[in-house]
This record gives sequence, C-alpha cells and structure tokens, in this order.
Amino acid sequence: MIEPATLNVRVTAQGMTARYEYDLRVGSTVGESPPLEMEYTVEVDPELVKGCRARIDAALTKAADAQSVPEPGLVKELARWGKLLYDQLFPRVQGNAAELVTRLHASTGPVLVRTNEQEVPWELLHDGRDFLGLRHDLGRRLVGKRPVVGGRSISRVGRALIVGDTIGDLPSAREEVAKVASWLGGRGIECKVLLGHEATVLDVVTELASDETPYDLFHFCGHVATGDGTTGLMMHGRQLLGAVALQTLSSCGAPPVAFINGCASAGGGEVASMCMSFMSLGAKTVVGTRTEVADEGAWQFAAEFYGRLLAGEPAGAGVRAARAALRERPDAAWASFILYGDPAVGITKDETTESPQLPEPHDEDMMIALAPDARQLMQRVYESAADRGGVASVDLLQGLLGEEDIRQRIEGSIGADAMEALDQVIDQVLRPPSRADGDSAADGDSGTDGDGSSTGTGLGGVLSDTVNRVFTEAATRVAADGRSTITTADITAAFVAVGGGVSARLLELCGVPLARLLPDESTLDPRSLDPSSLDPITPGQDTLEDDSPALPRDPAPLNGDERLPMDDLSRSAVGIVRLANLLADGRGEVISTYTLLLAFGAMGSEVLRRGMHEQGTTGERAFRQLSGMLTPRRRDLSPRVHDVLDQARRRSAAGRTSSGRVGEAAILLALLEDEESSARELMRKLGIDPEQLIQALGRAH
Repeated sequence: MIEPATLNVRVTAQGMTARYEYDLRVGSTVGESPPLEMEYTVEVDPELVKGCRARIDAALTKAADAQSVPEPGLVKELARWGKLLYDQLFPRVQGNAAELVTRLHASTGPVLVRTNEQEVPWELLHDGRDFLGLRHDLGRRLVGKRPVVGGRSISRVGRALIVGDTIGDLPSAREEVAKVASWLGGRGIECKVLLGHEATVLDVVTELASDETPYDLFHFCGHVATGDGTTGLMMHGRQLLGAVALQTLSSCGAPPVAFINGCASAGGGEVASMCMSFMSLGAKTVVGTRTEVADEGAWQFAAEFYGRLLAGEPAGAGVRAARAALRERPDAAWASFILYGDPAVGITKDETTESPQLPEPHDEDMMIALAPDARQLMQRVYESAADRGGVASVDLLQGLLGEEDIRQRIEGSIGADAMEALDQVIDQVLRPPSRADGDSAADGDSGTDGDGSSTGTGLGGVLSDTVNRVFTEAATRVAADGRSTITTADITAAFVAVGGGVSARLLELCGVPLARLLPDESTLDPRSLDPSSLDPITPGQDTLEDDSPALPRDPAPLNGDERLPMDDLSRSAVGIVRLANLLADGRGEVISTYTLLLAFGAMGSEVLRRGMHEQGTTGERAFRQLSGMLTPRRRDLSPRVHDVLDQARRRSAAGRTSSGRVGEAAILLALLEDEESSARELMRKLGIDPEQLIQALGRAH
C-alpha cells in the first residue's frame, strides 16, 4: 500500500496579504521509511485567489446551465485561471517554492491536501501540464475545531440510503435517485429510497441512526441551503438537515461513504461545512460538488465513481477516473466534484485497524461500570491512543475537549484562536516523537507514558497512573452518591480533583485554569481556582514564599502537584532540570533518566564533557553526538524565528559583538525588536517594558 503524499497548507492573514505555509510529506510504502518533511512559506494576494475562484465557478455554472450553448473553449478557460492561481500559490521567484513544485511534480502517488483554506480550488490548479485533480488521486481534509468520531470501516457496501427531490421541485433529482437505486440494486446492494414527503429530517435521521442495520452509503441529490446561520441538506417542508441534527449519529457514526450532489455542496464558506459534517461523524469518503452540476453529468460521474469504488479501487483513483471519463462533456461536470478524505482509502477493511474492545476501567473492589455517555467518551479516547499503547492524561484531556459543553465553556473563556492553539499543543504532544539520527529505541525509561506508568504492549488497554487515579476518584464519588454508573460529568470532576497530571500544565500554558472544565467551580478548593496562583511561564520554576532557610522535607509522593525543591541545586543544575522538564512536557512524558541526560548534553555541560573526554576520541565523538541531538532542523523553526536568528547573525557580522559568535544578547535584541512577536507580549504580561529591556540589553551588548 502506498501512503498518500500529504500537502499541509496553513493560511494566516498578514494585513493585505496572506501567508501560506506548506509542508509536503512524501508518501512511501508503508513500513519502509518515514515521510520526508520540509517547510515552505509564500506570501499570497487573497483577492487574486478569490477572483480566480470566482471566474472558475462562473465558468462551471454557465456550462452546467441547460439553457446555454456549451462553449468549446471551456477547458482552456479553466486551465487559464487554474494556471494563474497555481503560479500565485507556488511562485518560483519567492523563497523556496520552486523546490516544493519540483517535489510535487515528482510525487506520482495519491495526494492529500490538509488545509484550513476553503477558497482554493485545489483540484483545478493547473501546473502547465494538466489539472492537479487529473494528475493525482487528490483528496482534501479541512483542519477544523470540530470533535471527530472515529467511524467504521467496511469490507463491502451492503446497504444504501438514497434521498432526493425532497420538496418536489426537481424531477431530474428524482430521476437520478431512480438510476442510482437501480444501478446499486443490480449489484446486490439493498437500497432504501426516500423521496418527497417521505424525506423529512426525522425520517432521514432515524434511518441513518439505526444501529441494527447501519447504512454503508448515503447518496443525496437535491438542494443544499443556508438559513438562520445553519447550512444543511434541504428536506421535506424546507427543513434543513444540518450538523446539529446529524450529531444524533455520534454514537453509531455516519455511513462510511457519502455522495452529496447539491448546489455547491462542497463549495467554500459555510456550504463546505455540510460535507465536513459527515466527515466529523466518521465518514471515510465524502464526494461533493463545487457548483451545480448538469443532471446527466452528475449521474454519469456517480456511476463511474461507484463502479471503481465497488471494484476495490481507492476513492482518489475512483474520482480521478470519473473526471477523466467525463472530461470531454461540454457541461464540465468532471470539474465540479471534490473528494474529502484520504484518497488512498477504499472500502476494503484492513483487519489490523480494528478498534480494540474497550476494557471497563474500574477499581477492582468497586466494580462500577461506565454510563453510555462515559463509554462513548472513553471509546474515542482509546481509539485515539491505540497506536501509542496506553492512555495518558493528555489523551483523556483531548477526549474531554471533544465534549461540546466543555469545549464551548473553554472557548467562551479564552476565545476561538486560543482554543485552536490549545488543540495544536495537544496534537503536538500526542504526535509520536521522532528520534534523532542514530538514536537507539532502547531507552530505559521509554516504556512510560505521559504520567509515569508503564504503558504495556496492548492497544489502548493500559491506563496511566493519573488516569487510574481519575477513575478511582470517580468511582469513589459515585459510590458515595449511591449511584451505579460513572458518567462523563463524574470523570470530568475527578480529572480536576486529582490535578490533571501533565494535562494541567498544557492548559496552564494556554491560560486555562484546570477548573474551567467544570460548569460550576464553586465546589472546588478556592485556591485551585485562582488564575493568579498559576505560574505565567513554563512549568518548572521554583518559588519560595519567604527567605527562611530550606527545612528538611518529608518524602513526597510521586506525581505530586507541589514544585520540586531546587534551592539546593546550583544555577547550572537548575537550568538542566528545567530543560529536561520542557523536553518531557513536549513529549507528554515525565522526566526520565534518558531525558535528563539529553538535557545535560543540550546545555553543553562542562562537567559531562570533561568526564567523557577522558575516554579519548570515543568520548569526544560521543559528547558531540549527545550535545547535538537536540539541535533543531530548519523546519522546526517558525519563519519569524528564522528572521530573528538571521537578524542576530547580521548584528554579529557587522561587528557589533566582541566575539565572532552570536551571543544571547544579540538573539534577545532581535527577538524583542520584532514588534509583532509574541515574545514582547509575554514580557508585557510579566510586567516588563520591552523597550526598557531592549535598552538594557543594548548597553550590555
């Protein structure tokens, strides 16, 4: 199996322009080698992007209009706008975008575009040779803030729900329903058809939510509309089947395959959320349309796509083949369809990816079961943590943030941007750590998860120490109340009560008190709710409440919440322990002996260097390797940090330093002189005037 090349595209506004940050992961045969990663940054004119897209959509809409005469130069016109847009997004004169183009050309397998950008018609970008949607098996995955249901895999399409002409004004949609039902039925697929008054929101949701006989495929042809801020499929009585109604499927999941043939069902803005609603509820493959598609063209595209998919081809190959088959049609139906999901995924079930059976977390003496809502929560947590071998507190935090009430409460407190940042921090922590070149996997402490307990080897079957404490606390609360099951609310309250483990530090870094997870904070110890008691900078800073001599301490329990006593450590030793804490936090771990030694090497410990150098050339080489293991690669730095280091080097080259090396003062000056940097904002939050600090550093420099 070939993994798709993944083109990550992150777009941020930059005044009159937009910054596009690209990261291309080149696919490889599964199990052979890790993907190659490299970062590229390009400044783009957003108005030009919108203009090209508008011209493309206008051309497609005109071609689909049955009353107009098809224009023979349509494909040429699409190529014109697609090429202009391609050259804007991948300019050869800016940065290293030319290298990205070369690598994209060299990629011959499927390509997944993972992005927060909905405006760009990626499938119709033209590289001078052909459209990307015809050169590659292309799929999209929008990066959003919605919690995602794991969904299910299927080995065949057994049942299909087909809905269309829901308000009785689209005879062509009724005809498409009949053709699709006949075509699928002729291949042994059981079809349920809902037309007109049969297709109410209640009827369609009832069918889709059936646990006994779940549907494998959902086909819709009709109106997609927006009303009262809600986008949805228009059902009988002009009711909208939108994300809120579809959340009823969160326990069973949406059908793995969905085909939405509606007016702009996959277009930009709010309408794109309709396809994303099915994706967030577990659909593996969703096909939608950019603009309205001519009736016959839509049916032929569906038949070509379904035929390929049922024959065992991946979804991306099926969509690409359907585009190629319809390319000569004057209605340009091929150019309107968009695939959401991994283009390498088909309907064949991979037996190795079965979700593990969820063991019942409980205290051995209490034997208290999970309520349905808590079971759904933990099923998501286990599925997310399956490939890491155990469930840590960060996994549980991510699961709790998927609960709508908790998410709304936190987002309302810190804002949407900070919420997105928190999601990114958690994703980074949970991402499997990549080892440095030559690093052995035989780390003596690598068998611990984020909270210090052995993870074991099972798929999601082992709970960390913190998570075990959460369930023990929850069970105690439930037993005290005389109840028999643990609810999500019990888990949340217990999570806060035991301190959250490493997760509390992640929340703290993003400005979220741990108690914000709860709807009512008044039942907790008031000292735990005071945001001013939280350390505004990275965890690990020791604090002394007075100047009295340190007294001998009683042995503290492991995983305690009090600060580690550090007043008896030298300044260099304190720096090493704090660095080890940051390294461990970044991996979602406690500080292991392996991580502590890494910190000694990263800090260039003179004591360690002298000791290792006594072993001659071997020791010197080993110290160089150890001290260089944590040196970041260029892709690990943001563009702004690259600018800071370049500015600091220019200062040194201009003779503004007393030595030939770039010192701390030069880097700090460049960091703080950038008025848009978050570093200045951090200083202000700490009560420091950045300008006065710059003057002080300048004098020292």
